[in-house]
Amino acid sequence: MHDTFDLLLLDCPPGMSLLSENVLRAADAVVVPLIPAPLSVRMLDQLPEFVAANGGSDIQFLTSFSMVDHRKSLHAQVISNARLRHPTILATEVPYWSDIERMTVRRAPLPAFASRSAAAQVCIALWAEISGRVAMT
Repeated sequence: MHDTFDLLLLDCPPGMSLLSENVLRAADAVVVPLIPAPLSVRMLDQLPEFVAANGGSDIQFLTSFSMVDHRKSLHAQVISNARLRHPTILATEVPYWSDIERMTVRRAPLPAFASRSAAAQVCIALWAEISGRVAMT
């Protein structure tokens, strides 16, 4: 029996590898979290070229900023400049909060252990924005 999925999430490590190449070939949409740093934005500039050069299809990139610390002037500057060059970057930004880091320690999503936290609300908002941009059939 062949099952059909509306949504399949594959969490890949950062970087270009055979694994990420194959995920990019199979994907209709890719969530791209960016740390607000110049090298991350440069990767965002190069990603569509990489996909096209490796036989990728028409992929929708859903880019968001993660590990954001607005106390750092570089973060604010990088985010501002990137939004000018890439107006489709998602509005929701994930701050650099300890609750976010605890997800890996607890091996659970925020709603499972801190459902009312500000960090959980940001993650819920990010998912709402992502799902609003992706047509799931």
